[in-house]
Amino acid sequence: MHKTRKTIHLLFLMLICGASPLSAQETTQEEAIRKLNARMAELQAQIAEIQAELAAIHPEQLAQPGSIVSTQPPAPEKLTSQQQEEAIGEATRHHQTFAQDEEDAPRLYNAPMDPTYPGFFLLPGTHTLLRIDGSARADLIYDPRTPTMGDGFIPSSIPIASTSDHSNVNGSIRGSRFMADFRIPYGESASARTFIQYDFFGPNGTTAPRLRHFYAQLNNILVGQTFTNFMDPDAFGDELDNQGVNAAVSVRLPQARYSFGLGGGASASIALEDPDSSIDFSIAGAPVTPTTSAPDLTLHLRNEWENGHLQLASTFRDLGVEFPDGRRESTFGWGVNATGGIEVLGRNSIVLGLAYGHGIARYVGDTAGAGLDAAPESQTDLSLKALPLTAAYGSYQHYWNQNMRSSVTLGHVKVQNTSFQLPDTYHKSTYSGINLIWNPIGSLDVGAEFVYGWVEDKSGANADAPRFRITARYNFVKHRPAEEKAP
Repeated sequence: MHKTRKTIHLLFLMLICGASPLSAQETTQEEAIRKLNARMAELQAQIAEIQAELAAIHPEQLAQPGSIVSTQPPAPEKLTSQQQEEAIGEATRHHQTFAQDEEDAPRLYNAPMDPTYPGFFLLPGTHTLLRIDGSARADLIYDPRTPTMGDGFIPSSIPIASTSDHSNVNGSIRGSRFMADFRIPYGESASARTFIQYDFFGPNGTTAPRLRHFYAQLNNILVGQTFTNFMDPDAFGDELDNQGVNAAVSVRLPQARYSFGLGGGASASIALEDPDSSIDFSIAGAPVTPTTSAPDLTLHLRNEWENGHLQLASTFRDLGVEFPDGRRESTFGWGVNATGGIEVLGRNSIVLGLAYGHGIARYVGDTAGAGLDAAPESQTDLSLKALPLTAAYGSYQHYWNQNMRSSVTLGHVKVQNTSFQLPDTYHKSTYSGINLIWNPIGSLDVGAEFVYGWVEDKSGANADAPRFRITARYNFVKHRPAEEKAP
């Protein structure tokens, strides 16, 4: 027992002696951890300070893959005052239409409609700005006596001498759109833009995606499909109808275009475009085949100033056909298109257009696709003639208040026919329309419109048709500041 008690005492003394070194070791480790934590806190504070300095200088460089940047993205273009004056004047920038074609159109130097780039965001880890936008649209159309007409009101499609005289109601969402707008800075002041847009006017009246625009523009060099260089999207009336006035030059084509500034608000543009001749006639019951040996050449001169703009455009074309017997004929086509817009009495505005030429039917709204670019002179003289065409229109837009506006639009088109053409061939038409458009809240626009058309064929037979339309549209992104809508 005594020996056991002695052994226990010895073990106890050994534990006491060994505890002192362990306690000293733990104290040393805790002190080291405290020092490391202090250093880490100091480094974290330094990192936060550096990040704050970077954010003040280059906020776009803080984007991390998978993150969302909520700050306003930097503008890709830094246009000089002369470039801005040449690209887009104040009146052009403020001009607003329901079709929003001015938003989609390519611009000199890729100048934006709004220099603050509302709706754009920076793609994480890149220098690319992107705006995804579009609209959901519904149309309710009432035709009192022309059940055969489609979504767009085209006077040339009004049936003449039809036995049908029944009303028709049609609903459509085919005017809805979806688009993506990419912009990338390039060098000191240049930029690249890629624009893609679809609507839902599928073939044969179907509601299916249809490509409207797909083009890329590096500074002032453009390739892809967009509005022809022969037209002026800033001189369109403010209409609900998807087709618009019958006399406007309006078509989207594959092309290669180069634009350049001339100083003093003036600019010029030259393009080679898809010819796609619109020729349709038969010889002894056999249809001819249109041929195109060269692209269309289009030019325009434009001048912008604070209260409006003027544009003079021209086109030069080679029109050809192959007859059923293999013989070929061709003729020269040309045209001029003078357009412009001006602000009057505040935000109210007037737009005008006058086009004349030989073989330009494919460019004009009411005659596009009707095969009226060219035809033989007579039954005995089958030499090809480019058909003369005149198209004129005007539209007045009036703002009742900040959120409500109306437009009155008139148009006239006339084709000079040859003796070869059949009596029921299109000869001329007129168009008139009036509407009321209301922006009750945010991105929602609603409107009502009445249009009336009249058409006459070569024989002198004619017909007319009215149409009533109610339209509602919701834009995915409201990127036009409200203050710009003030009259």
